[in-house]
Amino acid sequence: MDIKPVVAHLVRIYLAPTETFIRYQITNLKSFEPIVLCHSIEKNNGPVVKDVFASIKILKGFHRILANYSYKFMRHLTKKECEILIDAIAQNKSKLLHFHYAVDARYFLNLKKNLNLPGVVSLYGYDTSSFPRTCFGYGKIYLMPIFEAMDIFLSMSEDMKRDLIMLGCPEKKIVVHYYGIEVQKFANPEKKYEDNEIVNILMIGTLEIKKAQHLVLRALKEIENQMPQKFTITIVGDGPMKSHLVKMVKEYGWQNKVNFLGFIPYSSKQLVNVYHNADIFALPSITVKGDKEGIPGTIVEAMASGLPVVSSYHAGIPEVIENYKQGILVKEKDIKGLSGALKELIKNKNLRERLGRAAAERAIKNFDVKNRTENLEKIYQSLL
Repeated sequence: MDIKPVVAHLVRIYLAPTETFIRYQITNLKSFEPIVLCHSIEKNNGPVVKDVFASIKILKGFHRILANYSYKFMRHLTKKECEILIDAIAQNKSKLLHFHYAVDARYFLNLKKNLNLPGVVSLYGYDTSSFPRTCFGYGKIYLMPIFEAMDIFLSMSEDMKRDLIMLGCPEKKIVVHYYGIEVQKFANPEKKYEDNEIVNILMIGTLEIKKAQHLVLRALKEIENQMPQKFTITIVGDGPMKSHLVKMVKEYGWQNKVNFLGFIPYSSKQLVNVYHNADIFALPSITVKGDKEGIPGTIVEAMASGLPVVSSYHAGIPEVIENYKQGILVKEKDIKGLSGALKELIKNKNLRERLGRAAAERAIKNFDVKNRTENLEKIYQSLL
């Protein structure tokens, strides 16, 4: 049996419950064996690979205290942390380093400089949009050294590629690569598009301003009395906008119309059921203080589920959805356009079916994680 080359995945904290996009890239590898290196492990979020090396768990006494202080206040990898992670890489005979987020690549930069191994960096959104603007532009200066030290930068979209070039990343080092999702997990080929008396509108994602759930509620309020059909709203997720959304629902008198389900783990069958029980998916993302999405994974999951998507001309979203082909796109913060798109889909079950079936077909053809992982492994091989 051939021995698979080992790729070391590096992320500061392993792994936030919402970071399924990193899990995809680790657990679906076929030609490579993954290990994970991190500063610490997220509570109640067990490893998905057998070899996870958390420096803070390995360090003892003064070195652990120093590492915690350095991480919390300086975002700096200590010399001792660097040594033990390099040792883990050497013991596992890793051939390649894959950093997740530009900020994390910068945190682990000294480790990369001490190893004669190629480095790949995956970008996900905020690290190429809002982070470089922090501290009056110091964020951009902080990231600059990685553009010389790393070998390939994986951009989720052409939009993100343009942002990377503006930050100073050499264009020749950028590869546009979308990681994909587990299409078959969400596929719903037997979905029926009924002329229902009540249409269920679904929103899934962190409850924060850039996800624009509040704009969907405002847009639906505009058309509430203009249609014979009724609608319900299902909101999945948690976050800083939760109290504001609850307040809006109370002001609108929609307590019996809106269902807050909270955060649902990715592994839960309930998550799939929520998609399959919906009629329309809405996520009209907006740019907030420079902060942009990459390509929201929930949009692709909704597409795989056969849902027509209402979204916006934002970041990489138009590279996934063509207007009136797999969904309807509106300008950012366009309440009138959003109201119109939702009204059209609520009233017209034939349009829901046409867009929903086209969305599922595109997701299966272009965004399956197995195919996208094969592409990732080709990128790995090109560096070896």
